[in-house]
Amino acid sequence: MIADGSAFLDPSGRVLAADPAFLALLRLPPGSATEALRERALSSSELAAFLSGAGPDAVRLAAADGEDGPGCELSRLEGEAGLLLRAQPLERGLGAPAAEYAMQAVLLARLAGSLAHEVKNPLNAMALQLALLGDKIGSESEPLAAACAGNLASLKNQIGRVNEVVRRYLDVADPPAAGGFDAGGLLCDVTQLLAHEARRRRVALACEAQPGAARAAGDPARAARLLLGLVWRALTGTPEGGRLLTQAAASGAEVTLAVEHGRGPNEPSQAWMDEVGAAGAKEMGGRLEVTSDEDSVRVALRLPKERPL
Repeated sequence: MIADGSAFLDPSGRVLAADPAFLALLRLPPGSATEALRERALSSSELAAFLSGAGPDAVRLAAADGEDGPGCELSRLEGEAGLLLRAQPLERGLGAPAAEYAMQAVLLARLAGSLAHEVKNPLNAMALQLALLGDKIGSESEPLAAACAGNLASLKNQIGRVNEVVRRYLDVADPPAAGGFDAGGLLCDVTQLLAHEARRRRVALACEAQPGAARAAGDPARAARLLLGLVWRALTGTPEGGRLLTQAAASGAEVTLAVEHGRGPNEPSQAWMDEVGAAGAKEMGGRLEVTSDEDSVRVALRLPKERPL
């Protein structure tokens, strides 16, 4: 469940997820929050403009006639996936730090993507120059070439490792648009990108998702965002010394991307990922299934298979 009076709306204005505080502050019924919010916007041009992305990034809503309370203040953060809204009572102000952190996350992701592209070019140039250097050394002196072979091979391997990390990041952060995608490869890349964090948390990370083993239909960028959230949530919910396993498999008309981990302490600040993940899976024509027992949790994202051409 989303915490701290927040809600997430898709580009059409539909409420995909909202925590009880948000619903209470705007007097929205849980079962029909989208319709109630649109109805309220019809009587408030300021709110309608705010939800459409026009005007300032914050708006004050007075309590409606017959309602108790001081009203609320809404702030928004826009993204390609929709709007992240935050509501607080008027006496508490805008809650700027939360919006700033959300803005920082969006901007850092964009910046990191640009940086990754910039890193790949010099890496490729270094690899080429290293190969030329090896050829020159070999042509001048065989003993020198033999003495330098181990050093040159080590440098080549390290450049390859960095290049692979950058490649994985770009495939996750900025996947090519297509009607289908390599779901197994994507899950493998997401898992490996979080390997350092797993080591830092002393969690044993394993991946049984093989590239090319399962292709799913839908938007790869959206799937990447969902998988990042699901694996990160699982990692933060795994106790120290525990194990986290990711798997990809195709069966029938579905592709299943699963994350299994030992049960640890809950992380309240990330509870909203469950609701957003379920809504995102539904939008992609799939579903999110969560099963657990006393010792472990399994989260399975089920998506339709890519249709053959």
